[in-house]
Amino acid sequence: GVSTGIVKYDNKLVIILDFEKIVSDIAPETGLRVEEIKELGERERSDVPILMAEDSALLNKLISDSLREAGYVNLIDCVNGQEAWDFIEKAAAEGNIRDKVRCVITDIEMPIMDGHRLTKLIKSTDSTKDLPVVIFSSLVNEEMRRKGEQLGANAQLSKPEIGNLVRIIDDLVAKF
Repeated sequence: GVSTGIVKYDNKLVIILDFEKIVSDIAPETGLRVEEIKELGERERSDVPILMAEDSALLNKLISDSLREAGYVNLIDCVNGQEAWDFIEKAAAEGNIRDKVRCVITDIEMPIMDGHRLTKLIKSTDSTKDLPVVIFSSLVNEEMRRKGEQLGANAQLSKPEIGNLVRIIDDLVAKF
């Protein structure tokens, strides 16, 4: 469907629409370009743990499927920034964070904790500051790009750029 939930507001039920699904259905060219993944060729990536913070079930599945197609099969799914931060904090407390998370992919707009706050926490904490963060969102515009840069994001991409996402992850995990 095109709805993600229902809330009660001012004694009325309001349907929350899945904006990204609607846009993708109307204009498929704005959706994830999964065919770009095949062009990258096969590589050994299976042991690299990638944490994804994405609240849209549809996009989470599309991104996960695309990353698996590219060889990244060790994926940790989180539905918001708080869940991702809790996982990262626990991994850092247990010792070598590289064994648990090598790269974080985050949406910007999520419930409980957004991707900008998550990025700020990661980059301002000594034990996690070197962890690569990729902001992957439909909201990446010039203003959001500046904010992401100020917070320390290693890369920022708009959601159709799935092929670039894999290239950037390849580069970032090689350095971390």
